[in-house]
Formats: sequence, C-alpha cells, structure tokens
Amino acid sequence: MGTSTENGKRMKVVPLVLLPSLLVGLSCSDSILDPDPVGTTRPPGQLNIIRLPANAPPLFNDSVAFYAKVGRDTEAFIYFKKPNGERGEKLVELKIKQRSLLTRPDGTPFGPNDSIRIVMWIRDPRVVMVDMEPAGLRFSSTEPAELKIEYEATGGDLDDDGDDDGDDKKIEQVIAIWRQESATEPFVKVGTIKTEGLRELKANLLGFTRFAIAY
Repeated sequence: MGTSTENGKRMKVVPLVLLPSLLVGLSCSDSILDPDPVGTTRPPGQLNIIRLPANAPPLFNDSVAFYAKVGRDTEAFIYFKKPNGERGEKLVELKIKQRSLLTRPDGTPFGPNDSIRIVMWIRDPRVVMVDMEPAGLRFSSTEPAELKIEYEATGGDLDDDGDDDGDDKKIEQVIAIWRQESATEPFVKVGTIKTEGLRELKANLLGFTRFAIAY
C-alpha cells in the first residue's frame, strides 16, 4: 500500500484487484468500492435482507435432508414451483465436495467413508435466507462447501418498493451473502462472488449457520 498527496495532504492508496468475468462486491457498470468489507458485522436490525415480491412463485420444497459422505460430491437444492405444480427454478444450491467434510460438531474429524445427515430449509418463503444443520459442522479450508443463492425472483426489485429502478441498481452493487450463527447474534459479511449477468451469489462455506442475501 502506497501514499499520494492531494492539496498537500497525504492519502493512502488502496490497490483494487478485479477478477475477470466476476464481481466481488462490485457493479458490472460502476466498479465502486464496497463500503462493507468481508468480515463486517451488523446487528439484525441494521441489515436489509432481500425479500421476494408477493407474486413470486411458491416453493416446490422449503427444506431438504440428505447425507454427505467423505469421498463423494453431494448436491442439494431448494426450488420454486411452476404454475403446473412441477419443480421450477432453483433458489438455493449447496454443494459438498469429496474432501469438504472436516470435523463433526463435537470436533471429531471425519474418517474415510464417514457420512453425516444435513438439513437445509427456508423459514420464510418471502425472505432470501436459508438455515443449515447440524450447527458446528466444519468444512476444509482447501476444499470448502459451496453455496449458491438466486435472486432472479425479485425481478430486480431489491428494495421491495414495487419497481426496478436506479436505487435497485445501486443495491445490486453491494449485496452479498451474510451469515448469522443464531437469531440473537450479529450478521457477518461473507466473501461473495457474483457471476456477471446472473442474479446469483456464491460463497465458500467453512461451517454451518444461517445465510442471507443482504446489504
């Protein structure tokens, strides 16, 4: 980190690194610094969690339970429902890789071929937030679990005021995935990747808790 001067005052120069085809807390058009760096904490009452409009599709499944096993890739999904009742677009995708499982909630390491039951669910179908259990499950830092959350069903209305306008574009520049250990604890901003042109956020997970798209 270097320094520069302006009108005789010393100023810090912060390097900004952009990833090709990806946005990390940045807009595809304006490329501004995110005011909330990764690790920022906020009380629940000071965080705006993205909500779905009243006309958003209902959920096809509001929960999913499955077993993750050492040595095997496992994926689980929560979907919207189509008007005909069939499975529609994805809302949440969780991927646990072959070597993601590290320790059980009691700290016991996983051995070859060990498995564990995992539950993922949505508490409120209008709030873009997902809970995961068992709490305390830990993943490898070299091969973490992957979480993807879609927000296409917002129709671009991220402030839930009934339209998609300039305010929503500004919000899209800074939305990210935030985690919360319990309902009484603050939210913590997670390192988040947004694929250009998609209303989707992705984060690597080192453990289980509650996750939301928010700003």
